[in-house]
Amino acid sequence: MRIRFLGTGASGGTPGRGRSARLESSALVEHGARVLIDATRHFAVQSDGLEDLDAVLLTHGHRDACGGMAALGAWWSQRASSPLPVLASPATIAVVRERSRRLDCCELVRVRPGQPRRIGSLSVTALTVPHARDRRFPTFAWRIEAGDRVLVYASDVARLTSALRRFANGADLLVVDGAMWRRRLHTHLTIDAELPDLCTWPVRRIRLTQIGRTAPPHERLRREVASLCAKAAPAYDGLDLRVGEATDPA
Repeated sequence: MRIRFLGTGASGGTPGRGRSARLESSALVEHGARVLIDATRHFAVQSDGLEDLDAVLLTHGHRDACGGMAALGAWWSQRASSPLPVLASPATIAVVRERSRRLDCCELVRVRPGQPRRIGSLSVTALTVPHARDRRFPTFAWRIEAGDRVLVYASDVARLTSALRRFANGADLLVVDGAMWRRRLHTHLTIDAELPDLCTWPVRRIRLTQIGRTAPPHERLRREVASLCAKAAPAYDGLDLRVGEATDPA
């Protein structure tokens, strides 16, 4: 199983140079089936080189996660006649339908937490995690399994919970909210404060996404994250990983 980070930044993107310049957070997971996580407002850029998809997983209804649904629909309509499955919570689907009236090329599939779904060779399961205070925007973390390989993607998390720890148990890779650095925001993790706890979780590797403007430049962030947790590192746009490998690219 592979994951390619199409964006690793906060809402609106995170400015910077080199690996510090980040589009809104999104990822492509591949293992036979090809699954996109979140259709951001930067989808037109992030879809460059993307040939095909089997499904889309949405984390929640904020625009940085699903503001590119119209662009996704237009992109898909040029490639296939059958609808593209888009898996999300009922509340997220309601938001998507309210914003985008012309989504005939997408099959919006309601997902309940804890109920696994098959997408080709992949099994996907959702968990509701704390993020937005507005009840219209419940937020999912996704657990994606391919044989004995496990990826957990939790890009928007307000606080760590025992439920998320159990959900991530045994994961080869945990992708988690790294939005805030040495500052607090009620909707996201302050990752430097949370890394010592996260480092004790039963996962092999941790990669940070949703990295915001409070973070230092990438190389400095990488060093400081490593000093707090040896198995953690910030992701960056374009990073391509094989889930389950013993070592990851820097």
